[in-house]
Amino acid sequence: MLGNKPAEEEEPPPLETRTPATQSSRQLKTENSTHESEEQLAGHRVNNAGLYTATFYSNIGSFFFGIAMGWSGGAERSVMERSSYGFTPSKVQWNYICILLTLGAMVWCLPTGFLLRFCGCKRTILAQLLPNTLGWCLTTWAQSISMLYAGHFILGMCGGAHCVAVPIYSAEISSVRNRGIMGACFYGACMVGVFYSFLMSTFLEIKIVNFLNLVLLLLGLLQLLMPESPAYYVKRGKMEHAENSLRFLRGKNHDVSKEMARLTRDPSSSVHDQHHSPEQGFKEVRTKLARVLVLAVLHKLSGGFIVIVYGHRLLACQMLSRTLAIGLGASGVVGFLVCLFLVERVGRKPLMIVMSAIMFFATIMLGIGFKLYLDNGGEIIRWVMYFCLVVFVSAYTVGLGTLTWLLTVELFLPPMRPLCCSLAATVSWLTASFAIYWYSYLNKVCRPYPFLIYAILAVCSLLFTLAYMPETKRISEYRIQQRMQNKNPPAPRNSEETEP
Repeated sequence: MLGNKPAEEEEPPPLETRTPATQSSRQLKTENSTHESEEQLAGHRVNNAGLYTATFYSNIGSFFFGIAMGWSGGAERSVMERSSYGFTPSKVQWNYICILLTLGAMVWCLPTGFLLRFCGCKRTILAQLLPNTLGWCLTTWAQSISMLYAGHFILGMCGGAHCVAVPIYSAEISSVRNRGIMGACFYGACMVGVFYSFLMSTFLEIKIVNFLNLVLLLLGLLQLLMPESPAYYVKRGKMEHAENSLRFLRGKNHDVSKEMARLTRDPSSSVHDQHHSPEQGFKEVRTKLARVLVLAVLHKLSGGFIVIVYGHRLLACQMLSRTLAIGLGASGVVGFLVCLFLVERVGRKPLMIVMSAIMFFATIMLGIGFKLYLDNGGEIIRWVMYFCLVVFVSAYTVGLGTLTWLLTVELFLPPMRPLCCSLAATVSWLTASFAIYWYSYLNKVCRPYPFLIYAILAVCSLLFTLAYMPETKRISEYRIQQRMQNKNPPAPRNSEETEP
């Protein structure tokens, strides 16, 4: 009796002595547990194909706005020298055409913020398709300078609406892990539009280019297929629609219950006040709004936008072929791809700092190069300056150009995003109007001094980022608020930062 082991402690028979029934039962249990783990894993697996599709659809309007931004530089020679429209604008009138694009964007940013609160991102983006068509019709068949003015002002309005709606939409449909990549697509789509505009205007007559732009507007019909953001449906109490939107974005087999619980949880008192009381909301976000407004001003004064609009004039000053403007547009596209690859690997803050430093050295070289070229000329100096322009556009796109729009959205909680982002965009385009007026109307296009000012502004951007801008890479929106308020409690295990 003492030598016998209790039945529950009895060792299993060795492998070679096990009966076939024992082996089959253990194999069946293993297969069942494997099936259960695979089904559980499939329920949490994310398929981002729908997210990428929705991001593509939403940025079609951004691409159109990039075409409008690049149009003025590419069409200037055709309109001013070849009288493609049957009338020849003066230099002052052409400057007004460029300024009206930015003024149109400035005027329509704030109304877009209110539209987003009541209509949602999808309807707001879709609503720009009709005025976009009207703007290009006026531009294509302009019979007077007034029609060109009106066409560019309307195109600017549509662009301003996309500057507010598209970054917010990208943030609302993305998870924490890929929010930076999706947000970077807005400015990248604009740069692809600029590159397309430079390319077409180099090889085709402006009338053909305008007609092709009208045909491209048919792509805007694809925006009918994009889903509304889940956050908008939750705010309206349409939970079933929100779940369907999430399944489109994350995959039909993905378990959306966790994300729905996050979207429907009771807000904190601070978030509740921001949603129901704009005055209280402004008290909560005024510090962040001040930082974003400074960033918006630096975004337009640092020279990247000027090089896009007046790149052809800069090449003409250096006696370089206008076809090289394609290189400037291509450098913007390359910068976007670099940003897309690094934004979630390196982070926003390091990218902004490094690219601001590169912009500083590039603009210093451009200022010195313009001075030497105007005094002595020289073939080598011209190509060194062109190389510096390419580096400057690339660095601007990787850093300040793209990340300004991304950070503007990330620094605000959803209730205050429409209003604060529209304010930031308004200030940004007002600054752009001033920059174009100062740069062109006062005849500063071919002077070395503006680039020295851009170098100073690049240093300001670097120091401002170091001192005031937080890192937002893979951090939930509520965690960002805590960091900006110098509150750093330990992150909970099931926080949004572990979101797929």
